[in-house]
Amino acid sequence: MTSPLALGIIVARGGSKGLPRKNLLPLAGKPVVVHTIEAAKGAARLGRVILSSEDDEIMTVARAAGCEVPFRRPVELAGDRSSTVDVALHALGWLEEQDGYRPEIVVLLPATAPLRRAAHIDGALRSLEEDPGAEAVVAVTEPDYPPYWMMRVADGRLAWLFPEGARADHRQELPPAYRPNGSIYAIRASILRARRTFYPEQTAPYVMAREDSINVDDAMDLRLAALLLEGRGA
Repeated sequence: MTSPLALGIIVARGGSKGLPRKNLLPLAGKPVVVHTIEAAKGAARLGRVILSSEDDEIMTVARAAGCEVPFRRPVELAGDRSSTVDVALHALGWLEEQDGYRPEIVVLLPATAPLRRAAHIDGALRSLEEDPGAEAVVAVTEPDYPPYWMMRVADGRLAWLFPEGARADHRQELPPAYRPNGSIYAIRASILRARRTFYPEQTAPYVMAREDSINVDDAMDLRLAALLLEGRGA
């Protein structure tokens, strides 16, 4: 089933301090960004997929992989602290002004999540489409370590961040917790324009397995992603 007015925006900028040029680094025989392009192109519920980037090489690689690159992202939206909301709103504004295209749903797909598959994108969109009360859906996964056992240092002494941690000896005694995995942010376009956030009040979770939730921020993440893809036979 295709959702004709669901737009996938792959975001991939050229700069990266932790792992330079990470979106173009080889991963299982192809650049990191291409894994997201292929997943987005395979998602039946996306009616259109575009790339937003300011980097010539990334744009060239994306076009070669069959991704639409309708514009160059403004440099001021490609810095370390640039807002992904502003990036998405720029894409929406450009497409409406130049193409008359106004999607009902926007799906932000960071290129740094190369293990997210087409089925995950379709699953998140299905969750949003079938839940009329939901304004957005964000992909999440269970954390590697329970957040309730996190601590801080106060006056040279350890202190619990959450009181639940002090009362639990076993993970099973703690409330379930999830973290955004940085792979899928699906939101109704009208809500994004009005609220300027991917986390409006009525945000539903789309739970993904930890092995599908690697976000490439450093060299260790890249090595782990390669091992997991090798295990898939990719």
